Amino acid sequence: MNTDVKSTLPTPGVGHADRHWLLQSMGLTIVVMVLAIIFTLINPRFATLANLANVLTQSSHYIIIAVAMTFVITSAGIDLSVGSVLALVTVIGFALIKGGMNPALALAIMFSLGALIGAFTGTLIAIIKIPPFIATLGMMVSLRGLALLHSAGTMHFGLPSSLTWLGQGKVVGVPVPVIIATLVAVVGAWLFNHTKFGLYVRAIGGNREAARLAGVPVNLIEILVYSLMGLVTSIGGLIMIARIDSTQATIGTSMEIHIIAAVIIGGTSLFGGRGTIYGTVLGAILLSMMTNALVIAGVDNFWQLVIMGIIVLMAVSINNLRENRISLLSSLTRRSR
Repeated sequence: MNTDVKSTLPTPGVGHADRHWLLQSMGLTIVVMVLAIIFTLINPRFATLANLANVLTQSSHYIIIAVAMTFVITSAGIDLSVGSVLALVTVIGFALIKGGMNPALALAIMFSLGALIGAFTGTLIAIIKIPPFIATLGMMVSLRGLALLHSAGTMHFGLPSSLTWLGQGKVVGVPVPVIIATLVAVVGAWLFNHTKFGLYVRAIGGNREAARLAGVPVNLIEILVYSLMGLVTSIGGLIMIARIDSTQATIGTSMEIHIIAAVIIGGTSLFGGRGTIYGTVLGAILLSMMTNALVIAGVDNFWQLVIMGIIVLMAVSINNLRENRISLLSSLTRRSR
């Protein structure tokens, strides 16, 4: 590998783009705090400890899945199938447990199935060269159909207490889902910022061909990224069904919109190459805060969907403006040299 090719790989922590992302993360933190104050002024119930814990608990499974989606979008991919993956693995896992299988074994099968589905999706994208949007759109429809075929539309409920504790329990007053989401975010941030895997993901998203020439195993990394997406979606699904102690084939419908919005709002480039786990976590919390505030205010669920759609459009628009600004700064920097 020659020096010129090595230079095509991104170096964390330098350049206008990285300073921009740091400032954006700080700005998003301020936005979350300001919105919390505004929501509290509108309705004091928002600031109660019980409600704040509820917001964090509600956002926990979104945070978990959005962490993996950060890797996908940073690699210049997209995954529209997360809601369908969650539905299929949870109805199968629930059925195995209710059928008498040891819960630990059932969870192992559930997580393995999620990872295998992700690997299959990654293979379609990396090896067969189907565009991520089309591949995951097809998987979204197919997997939802399999979930409906498996459960025949019935609702599963009645998990053992050892599993519902994962969604409803507390440790020293802190909800277990919040603890698990925090651990996933910390591990995800470490993978993203301090490992070759994270470096390769950013390199592929920044310039796929340059990454290949630099010796990055592009196809393998892409398959691993989608495998991680499937595995982490299964973990998020477990937390979700443990909270409500039920699942059905329609669970997770339109979840991908919330997840993708959280990642983009958090500052990850929709065009790949740059991302931030910290921003993703804040983005997921921000969306949950807004949903919670709307519920407290008594806003109709259909209007909540309208508002969510508007937020997604605004997030993408801001992302485009941000990318144009970064491109301009990079161009000016090169000219000054």
